[in-house]
Amino acid sequence: MIRFISIRLLTYVILAFVATSFAYLLAASLMHPEEVLYPPAATEPVPHQTAQLYLNTRNINPDTPLFERYANWLGGLIRGDLGVTTGTNKSMVPVFDELKTRIPISLRLIVLGTVIGTALGIILGMVAAVRRDSLGDRASTLLAFFLLSLPTPVIILIVQQTNQLIMDGTGWGLPAINPINPLLEAGSWESIRYQIKALVMPTIVLALAAAASYSRYMKVTTLDVLGSDYLRTARAKGLTRGRAMNRHGLRMALIPMGQYFAFAVGGAFSGSLFVELMFNWQGIGRFVISAIAMADVNGTAGVVLYTAILTLISATFADFLQGALDPRIR
Repeated sequence: MIRFISIRLLTYVILAFVATSFAYLLAASLMHPEEVLYPPAATEPVPHQTAQLYLNTRNINPDTPLFERYANWLGGLIRGDLGVTTGTNKSMVPVFDELKTRIPISLRLIVLGTVIGTALGIILGMVAAVRRDSLGDRASTLLAFFLLSLPTPVIILIVQQTNQLIMDGTGWGLPAINPINPLLEAGSWESIRYQIKALVMPTIVLALAAAASYSRYMKVTTLDVLGSDYLRTARAKGLTRGRAMNRHGLRMALIPMGQYFAFAVGGAFSGSLFVELMFNWQGIGRFVISAIAMADVNGTAGVVLYTAILTLISATFADFLQGALDPRIR
């Protein structure tokens, strides 16, 4: 088991490094932050010496060979330095400081949404398979396909409108935007309670998307297990379908779901981009969109590194689950 996880972890680390390096080279070659810092149409041209100093300090000078800039960036990465923002922000904010502030905000949404959505999807999928063709199965299938057919912004609008209708009818509702209320004292119980309430709707959006996907996948794997010889033998010995599934089939049905967990985290990150924008959360999603808009090479590479590490951790955890569920892997 330890050898299996170690080999997988080493593979994921190499893939994360390759993905981040490729993202930096792509961003550095296609983005033109010098045009954002000093637009060609500026009324007062910046002195050449001043412009060169700004570009060299940020490691984005187009006159410097691409692989030389990459080597400088890689040397900083080894030291734990991701460079500074290279957009219109001339205060040279370290990318690491930006990520350190924003990552906890995004992780609240991604972790909660993935865990709740995964658990809900597994339960619904298993119940739908065991009670195939029942009213509950048809209803869950219809709801899952409906959610999967909707873009994330549409799901967000539905959740927000539902909250507004409840608020209009009862006078009670959840905060629609701004997870932090500036009118409340920071660190007070009222402020913490407001943040918890503001977390509910974004989590519901991510959980719904994850549950819809997981329920369909879980139903398919469960149906495969229900048709297996060992489960038919267990039922021939007098066990009901539900008891046979709980005792012998659940573990086998969960094995492929473990590997799917890594993809669910990636999907939650993609969904969180829209969630953060439409609920006004100052997380990684909002940062990466502004970084791309401002041709922030270092910021874009930093976000790719974060997503690579997030995928690495989730994939390693998925491999651990697979090893724990499947003795053949151990």
